[in-house]
Amino acid sequence: MLCVELEKNNVAFITLAYVRPCHIIDDLLYSKFCLWRKDGNNTSRHNDVEDIFGLGELLGINLSGCKNSLNRERRSGIISIWDPTAFSRSDIWCDDNYVIVKGTWVREKLEVFMVNVYAPQMLADKVVLWSKLSSFMNANPGNFILMGDWNAVRVPGDRCGSDFCAHDAREFNDFIDSNILYEVPLGGLHFTWRTKAGDKLSKLDRFFVSDNVLNVVNDLKGLVLPCGYSDHSPILLFQDKVDFGPTYFKIFDSWFARADFEATVKDAWSSINRKSNDDIVVKMRAMKQHLKNWIHMSRDKEDSRLIDITNNINNLDVLIDAGNASQDTINRRNSLAVERDELIKLKESDVLQKARIKWDVEGDENSKFFHCSMKHKRRNQNLQGLMVDG
Repeated sequence: MLCVELEKNNVAFITLAYVRPCHIIDDLLYSKFCLWRKDGNNTSRHNDVEDIFGLGELLGINLSGCKNSLNRERRSGIISIWDPTAFSRSDIWCDDNYVIVKGTWVREKLEVFMVNVYAPQMLADKVVLWSKLSSFMNANPGNFILMGDWNAVRVPGDRCGSDFCAHDAREFNDFIDSNILYEVPLGGLHFTWRTKAGDKLSKLDRFFVSDNVLNVVNDLKGLVLPCGYSDHSPILLFQDKVDFGPTYFKIFDSWFARADFEATVKDAWSSINRKSNDDIVVKMRAMKQHLKNWIHMSRDKEDSRLIDITNNINNLDVLIDAGNASQDTINRRNSLAVERDELIKLKESDVLQKARIKWDVEGDENSKFFHCSMKHKRRNQNLQGLMVDG
């Protein structure tokens, strides 16, 4: 089972593969979800699904937008379920090994293809599936979130107790790279599938997203949950915005070049400690206000001084140009020019530092590929979370 949390603390999209009759759906429908069920060989347990829909409607569950395929008794298939208040469906495509639901992620106002995959066991069949998915993505450019049981691993470390097939992994990785997909790093457990005896483990279930999704929602994370009674562990895709709060200071390098900066900090800190017994956070906020007032006054004085210096230099240049300047006048002109250059350097230093900040925030819109690569590396190195006591 794979779950997508499109809204905080609200799982809005669920995908799963099943190998037994539909008793597992009973519990899922109590969350006001819509359902699309695809059985093997283009078939569906139509009667079972209709019975569950009837039960859901009696319970007051909104099942608008639900669809099912042709009626034929099967014992396996794949299911996609979603909350219509968080994900608004517009279209569906279905095959033996995937269900693609196109819709709008309501909160982000993002049109996205939710791709539920249940890959076959044989390599030749998987290659056919990779080709079908690639053709679909090429024919329908947009935002993709792919999830499911891929029945393939990427590196030897994704298997334990069984043989690693390099050819299988290469085909899988080629599919991922050719479609410019990015795997969402999973926290929690490493392996997502295990035998009952626990002697064989594999990482078969994954989330992939297209780079367009990362440009809009760049804080997606994944978590592998305990497996319970199933041989597959549920995995959860969620959005985790990390907000460290406002910075206490926005200090510019030019401040340290001002002669009175150190004395201002010492005097302000002494004054704060004398007047308040608050915690360090409150004191830092007071310090921020002191520095804010100081820098505004300093810049006003520097701007006024720069205007005076410029006027004086212009007047002295007139004397020098007329040949009426003494050596003292020339020396005074040079001294004012040095002071003017120092004031200009302080302004240029602030402008340069602001430009760096703007670059960090906005980046270069012409280097999308490199920014996506950096985001991918940052996500892989990010600590997804710690699981304490199981």
